[in-house]
Amino acid sequence: MPRKEQGWITFQLSLEERQLLEQYCKQFQRTKTDVLRSLLRSLQGQSLKQQGKQFDSEEVDIDLL
Repeated sequence: MPRKEQGWITFQLSLEERQLLEQYCKQFQRTKTDVLRSLLRSLQGQSLKQQGKQFDSEEVDIDLL
């Protein structure tokens, strides 16, 4: 992908969350970027508008393992 179309996202994780992500990446030999990008792409098919709900971050729970 050309750099002009890329964007950076920076966020903080708890120690436990970071360890979980790193463990998953090591186990499946994938980069953190690849895992997070796959996660986001898996959400594309889910339309919150179709469900008639507003976004509530407390309802989003994704299990990587």
